Amino acid sequence: MLNKNREKLQKVIEYEFGDPEILTTALTHKSYVAETIVMENCNERMEFLGDSILSAIVAETLYLRYPHESEGKLSLFKAQIVSAHNLSGWAREVDLGGCIYLGKSGYTEEARQRENLLCDTFEAIIGAIYLDGGFENAKKFILKFLNNREEIEITDYKSRLQEILQSIYKELPEYKIIKELGPDHNKKFEAAVYIKGKFLGKGTGNSKKEAQQFAAEQAMKNIKTE
Repeated sequence: MLNKNREKLQKVIEYEFGDPEILTTALTHKSYVAETIVMENCNERMEFLGDSILSAIVAETLYLRYPHESEGKLSLFKAQIVSAHNLSGWAREVDLGGCIYLGKSGYTEEARQRENLLCDTFEAIIGAIYLDGGFENAKKFILKFLNNREEIEITDYKSRLQEILQSIYKELPEYKIIKELGPDHNKKFEAAVYIKGKFLGKGTGNSKKEAQQFAAEQAMKNIKTE
């Protein structure tokens, strides 16, 4: 089943690997390597490589697309584009979850759709395309997703939440980093936001600032439903 899904994946992403082993490694989670003697390498190194390539290509695209925006605004744009939330969405568009080699914990569909798993594997695919076909092919793959968004709608949720809470409570929200996940080279952060000690929302991101943005976004959704 996984082999059929891999063939389908290559058609969907419009890239056929010259070296199938590179694709296999990109799709192999460390939990699978730990449980089998067949595979020796997981996709963590490719994920590291893909993350760096993605960052460079997104930065270049934003720099050229928005010549009059400030560095701060471009950084905010980039943070939301390369966020786990966004990349996992791109991964679902190509049904990446059905192609991943996972350990026993990944036999359920729910496990295969975890945001961080999909994000990490998507980055590994970028790294794999780069290793197999070079920078231009990796760039072409990324731009297929970026170019589907004619305009990038970015909201500074932290600023909006601050305005709302100041008008209601006359105080500023407090952010706390409540969890750090992953290896040092690819950490994920979970942030929570509070007002007067009351929990409002939490979010996960590739940096502390990004996690705070997603926490603020969740807080705004919670406030609207109260």
